[in-house]
Amino acid sequence: MNGQVNIIHHAGLISANLDAMVARYERLGFMFTPLSRAKIALTPGTEPQELGAGNRCAIFESNYLELLGVIDREKWSSMSKEQRGPFDLDTPLSRYEGLHVMHFGTDDIEATRELLIKLGTACSEVAHFQRNVDTPQGEMTMYAKCLHFPAQSNPEGLIQIAQHLTPKLVLQPRYIQHRNGARALTECIVCTTDPASYITKYERYTGHRGEQRDGFFVLELDYSRVVVTTPEHLDELLPGCVPPALPCLVGFTVATVNLDMVRSILNEHQVPFQEYRGRVMVRPEEAYGSAVLFENIGTPRL
Repeated sequence: MNGQVNIIHHAGLISANLDAMVARYERLGFMFTPLSRAKIALTPGTEPQELGAGNRCAIFESNYLELLGVIDREKWSSMSKEQRGPFDLDTPLSRYEGLHVMHFGTDDIEATRELLIKLGTACSEVAHFQRNVDTPQGEMTMYAKCLHFPAQSNPEGLIQIAQHLTPKLVLQPRYIQHRNGARALTECIVCTTDPASYITKYERYTGHRGEQRDGFFVLELDYSRVVVTTPEHLDELLPGCVPPALPCLVGFTVATVNLDMVRSILNEHQVPFQEYRGRVMVRPEEAYGSAVLFENIGTPRL
């Protein structure tokens, strides 16, 4: 337990129509958990309350993909933007539908916070988060801790650091039965006009060193990585893709046991895709605003 950030805990998409987004991603071969309702403590020391937002998740072996949306408009509207805090979905959704969430994972969030404070990085107190999850024994509650950063620090998306308290309730093997063979979320791609400052920021958040490779920067974590590039060089990673806004989270990569499984499910559902540098890519217009890349497990990285 050293507070090291070593993984992308989860990435998430936000849509005004959660059901439609889930249906779209099922066509890409992902399996999703039942609907789960988020609860947060609106003020320190109080009982967590439902926000009116919910998610469904594609579970992998060590992390997951989250699809988010408002499911109870009345409850959601009864809370102010300030009460929702870092869990507000309206602001990112006003920019575009698509990939907005990138949470880093740690095994000791209190130690992580201490390191951030020593580096002079502004961040919140550690907060508690919970939501219902379906299990073979019935509905149970998962618990997690998280911290966030001042809103102006991360205009590219909802960036937090999180720690599982009940990982077995979240990462249930029975949900890792994706028809596309997906086993891990391995990469998030960030697009900005100032990649050097972004990679420096992520270095502070994670404790890992980034490096420049041609037209982009790469931050390698133990189990996943972040790639930061400019609009001018985005075509080298995601051919033909245009960022929906700047800065933004523009795409993510999933490792699969066999790319033929990906090709098969995409062809079955008549989802257009292209092959590029040993990967299969689904364009943003086919995946609710985010490019989705598939690679074989163990594929050499750029």
